[in-house]
Amino acid sequence: MTANVRSLTAYTLFCDDIRQELGGKLSAMGIYQGYIGIDANEVIFPKLVAWTVLQMPYLWVGSQAQVQLWDRDRLLIEAQLNFEAPPGPPSDEAKSDAAHSTINIPVEMVPFKAQVGMELRVTFTASDLSYESDVIRVVRPSAAATTREK
Repeated sequence: MTANVRSLTAYTLFCDDIRQELGGKLSAMGIYQGYIGIDANEVIFPKLVAWTVLQMPYLWVGSQAQVQLWDRDRLLIEAQLNFEAPPGPPSDEAKSDAAHSTINIPVEMVPFKAQVGMELRVTFTASDLSYESDVIRVVRPSAAATTREK
């Protein structure tokens, strides 16, 4: 889900890994789309990453935020974030309402125990900004076709 709440734009990718390429580019490896298919009731993955990218007003830099990873109503991971301002005074452009800052928040679970029936989502809150990702479900491969049809 992409959120546009009080000038916040965000999306989350669930993937196996994130790698930094030469030149600073980030690449997501093994992106899951709507579901994670497993062949048993539970499988241990070496890693699962919930990579959230936020574009938020520069004026919010210097504030605190909270990012959480949920399985339905069960909190799996929680982190407090401080968005520090870069050194020096902000430019006139940065002070404007139109200026935005892009923030990458990878939440890594190493290892990750996937269980059929899990419904994973990320939430982000900062003052009056909020975001909730789409849900990714852990299913048996035979149930994946049904999940895509919904």
